[in-house]
Amino acid sequence: MDVMFWVWLGVIVISAIVELATMEVVSIWFTFGAVVPFILAATRAVNWVWQLVIFVCVSALLIVGLREITKKFLLRNSNEKTNLDALVGQKFRMISRTDFETVGSVKINDVVWSAIGENQQAIEAGEIVEIVKISGNKMIVKKAEEKKVESVARR
Repeated sequence: MDVMFWVWLGVIVISAIVELATMEVVSIWFTFGAVVPFILAATRAVNWVWQLVIFVCVSALLIVGLREITKKFLLRNSNEKTNLDALVGQKFRMISRTDFETVGSVKINDVVWSAIGENQQAIEAGEIVEIVKISGNKMIVKKAEEKKVESVARR
């Protein structure tokens, strides 16, 4: 057997192991890209330079053509929400005032977060707010409705 036969076999095995370890659809393209030069090395049809060119071309075509489709297929059932998304809709007490030009703060589970009022609404310290959404490192909040405030425990 030609030395390149073993090189391509090594590329196939190593890239497959890396893909199995990460499951991020990163190196699978090199696994499939190395199959064609592996066969060519086994038959000694072309020299190693052409094998390398074919490897690069096949891998690049697979990456460009199939990566996004494959990621969408693999991630179609995954839930990409974070733990912070669970805070949306919950109520907390403002610890400092916010208005259209001042960023306030709210304490959530012993962590102080920057908070701004929805539509630049002014909210005083001590008021109960509901988290509307999270934008970057800021909580977008609105004043909680009065009838729901009674059941809110101070956090």
